[in-house]
Amino acid sequence: MNAASAPVTFYVVRHGQTEYNLNLVQGWCNAPLTEAGVRDARACGRGLARAGVEFAAAYSSDLGRAVQTLSELLAARTEEAPELAVPPRMQDARIREWCYGDLEERPGTCMRDALNAGFGRDMPFEELNVRLPETADAIKWYDPSGKAEGWEEIARRLRGFYHDVAREVAEAGGGNVLVVTHSFVIRSTMYLLDPARVNDPMKIENASVTHVRYEDGAFTLGEAGSTRYLAD
Repeated sequence: MNAASAPVTFYVVRHGQTEYNLNLVQGWCNAPLTEAGVRDARACGRGLARAGVEFAAAYSSDLGRAVQTLSELLAARTEEAPELAVPPRMQDARIREWCYGDLEERPGTCMRDALNAGFGRDMPFEELNVRLPETADAIKWYDPSGKAEGWEEIARRLRGFYHDVAREVAEAGGGNVLVVTHSFVIRSTMYLLDPARVNDPMKIENASVTHVRYEDGAFTLGEAGSTRYLAD
């Protein structure tokens, strides 16, 4: 196998809990991690260290909660296993959360009202996930600011990120890539790779890990939303 086809595995981590996660729509606006969020980020770092996972690179979105999660995760990983190499860290705006426009920093009930207006009825969460492109487009349609993203915008930036990073790492010999991002970015990744699994699991927990494999030019979805790395 030549370097250009060396496999790459993404360890895609949802950021730690923030105050906004408790009852507000977050999107592109920022809030720092709660104590529980810091604790879970560090627990994930220790768990990855105990599993002996090496990383060729580490990425976060450029939003503060993802940057903070990556910092806490890597610090705890180094404390647990100082012999593991510290990967180069980068930020990439393409793995930001969905932009929700004027819905951001408002109660979650406002998001529900927007979706009910877009679909013309109350939709269960499972069906919203199955119809994820329509869900994004309904939010964009409802948003008077014009800032909210439609599905094609979201899908384009995520595909670009995964393809660019996978090719770069594969050409350098392959390996693992740590990615700290957001719940609907992870849900969108699942939908793009294997839409039949979009509801498995139903909730992407904070500091959970989803695996994405790149090999021979193709991406596959592995374990999704796993909390097994959350060390005691």
